[in-house]
Amino acid sequence: MRKSRGWGWLVLAVATATAFLTMVSPVEAANPRILEFPIPTTGSQPYGIAAGPDGNLWFTEFRGNAIGWITPLGAIRETPTPTSGSGPIGIAAGPDGNLWFTENNANKIGRITPRGAVREFLLPASGSGPWEITAGPDGNLWFTDLGGKIGRISPRGGV
Repeated sequence: MRKSRGWGWLVLAVATATAFLTMVSPVEAANPRILEFPIPTTGSQPYGIAAGPDGNLWFTEFRGNAIGWITPLGAIRETPTPTSGSGPIGIAAGPDGNLWFTENNANKIGRITPRGAVREFLLPASGSGPWEITAGPDGNLWFTDLGGKIGRISPRGGV
């Protein structure tokens, strides 16, 4: 996988996504192919990607201000973030069965259900720049903040 540079393509290396897409022979595994899937929103600039609890891969669209997901067969769907210009970056599967993402430009953490319903949580410090996010061993989600902090949010939304 590589990050797009604004042309709206999500790139998956078959060697990395073998279990996700299909079984390959040892010869194919030694000679990986790259498959590209066009994203419906032109210039959306996909950034983060994570495996979801529903068997799909979920990704953020930084310039498209959306969260997208791609099925094992390559079908892509998108849901816009409620805040215009939010700039979603990082995304991770949470312990609650939802996907959690950072909204760098909006000073928020977002949550999206596997059905596509989005909720946002405002961070308490103004000028924060949430970037990456991951599920922690304590049942919470942890994120980096370009304002020089590490943040924690519970699945109920307490920051």
